[in-house]
Amino acid sequence: MVSRQIITFVFSDIEHSTRLAQQSGEKYPEILENHRSIIRKAIHNYQGREIDTAGDGFFMTFQDPYFAVLASQEIQSSFNSESWANRIGLKVRMGIHTGEALSTFSGYTGVEVHYASRICSVAYGGQVLMSEDTVMALGQNIEKISIINLGEYQLKDFLEPVKLFQLNIKGLKNSFPRLSISPQEKRIAVLPFINVDKDEELEYIGEGMADELIVALGKIQGVRVVSRSIAFPLAMADRNPLDIGKKLRISALLEGRIKTEKSGVKISADLINTESGFNIWSGHYDSTRDNLLPIQDDIKHKVAVALGCKVISQQQDSIQKRQTQNAEAYDFYLRGRRFYLQYSNRGISLALQMFQRAIEADRHYALAFAGMADCYIYHYQHIERKSETLNKADQMSKKAIDLAPAFPEVHVSRGIILSERGLFEESEKSFKYAIETDPTLFLGWYQYARSCFVFGKLEKAARLFEQANRVEPEDYQSLLLASQVYDDLGSNELASSLRLRGATLAENCIELNPGDTRALYLAANAFALLKNREKSLLYLQRALALEPEDSMLLYNAGCVYALLNMQEEAMVSLEKAFSAGLTLIGWYENDSNLDSLRRDQRFIDLLEKIRNLPK
Repeated sequence: MVSRQIITFVFSDIEHSTRLAQQSGEKYPEILENHRSIIRKAIHNYQGREIDTAGDGFFMTFQDPYFAVLASQEIQSSFNSESWANRIGLKVRMGIHTGEALSTFSGYTGVEVHYASRICSVAYGGQVLMSEDTVMALGQNIEKISIINLGEYQLKDFLEPVKLFQLNIKGLKNSFPRLSISPQEKRIAVLPFINVDKDEELEYIGEGMADELIVALGKIQGVRVVSRSIAFPLAMADRNPLDIGKKLRISALLEGRIKTEKSGVKISADLINTESGFNIWSGHYDSTRDNLLPIQDDIKHKVAVALGCKVISQQQDSIQKRQTQNAEAYDFYLRGRRFYLQYSNRGISLALQMFQRAIEADRHYALAFAGMADCYIYHYQHIERKSETLNKADQMSKKAIDLAPAFPEVHVSRGIILSERGLFEESEKSFKYAIETDPTLFLGWYQYARSCFVFGKLEKAARLFEQANRVEPEDYQSLLLASQVYDDLGSNELASSLRLRGATLAENCIELNPGDTRALYLAANAFALLKNREKSLLYLQRALALEPEDSMLLYNAGCVYALLNMQEEAMVSLEKAFSAGLTLIGWYENDSNLDSLRRDQRFIDLLEKIRNLPK
């Protein structure tokens, strides 16, 4: 049942939550619980309704806009008076908007909800912003509060500028800098370290070091690191820092070299200004393969300092904390990661062998067990859907959590497995732990969103896909999936805006890496929905020429053909996807791209086959 009503939406989150999580370490979950208790008390006191919470974010609603304002005042005053919050520097930012939204059995959706979320995202910690619509809805109650007109601002994904107001709260700080719509972050890219000797044995080390640095640098406040999938293809085609800077819109590039010596290896690293081409920092290291982790930590620290970013102690030793101190095990782990990231049947098989050998070298290597769990999950989802494969993933995942319960990555794997078993509430706990422990973990937000979609929780899926994109802005997948969900929820204008952005990002990715089949088929899907049939078919045919047997590609080909009303081609593709191992019933049942096939007997028969598969 869907209805429309006027409601006041309030969003809140913790300013600099990533930095706070890193500084607080194992105490962060307790901090989040205290934070939630304060907000929930105010919601209750002013007859509000908690709609959703994810990580440090809250989404709440109020029938009366004045009560929404009073609740916001209470929340900010409470945090200001709490000694524990002041001691750790916890600041909450809030956004309020009143408008008409679609009400469903599980919450609210629509562009007005998105509007409130965007207002919150531009506020400072301790600040409450509200829209002009809320100010107007307050009526005579406006005389009971103090507000400042901040002027007009262009919010992301909205065509017209909007007028924003600040709520002044007695006894609290009411002076904030001018709103900064575009965050001032240092954007950098990390390329695989060059294997100077062309020694095949060093190829995986160069990529592995870059992978670790991408993860580690991405956790530092004020640094935005371009994703691996975007940066690594450039290493094959272009090493000119100025050209790469223009293509990726980055201010600095980190690259390095590895050379073998009789006594070990020589490693050099350069941080280059992509506007001038000059070095910002250079480092040179003589080492053995047994001593790579301290070098990576030192490079990370020196890069952060060179960029003018503060590195706290918990960030300085994070690579060594994550990894084994057994050089042989780490060596096999790096090989396994390289094979796994090929996302192919052969790559997964070889990755399993490498992770197994890493475990044989170090029986307490949590990330190697997590690597095996990821391989079994991939095999189950994309190659062969056998219960014994899922059981193996389950066993490896449990072992990884037993060894390293604080590692967020292992909880993402666990969440996927529990989702596959149909245990949504348990899987949600795993995903929530992952994103609360590490708010910069893209896969945590992304896989949580996918799980919500599969279980039909569309409003939450849309918000989580968007948050995944905020964590990794170059990612086209999260935007395009969010646009589809917003279409399903009836927010077509918002969906179109997100789809255009996602299609542009996908095309950028294709330009950098013409062989990226996922970018090709998702771009094809986007252009089918944007009514560009010619471009849609062009991209789809390019993808199918590259990987004609890939199950996920075949499924998405079915979606594109269905959108283009090519029903025979759609059914052939979906039947091939099923035969190739893609049997995710939630996608077949909930994917609106396939709506034109719902009455086709072949599609009905296909659904029945999937439902009757052994669990």
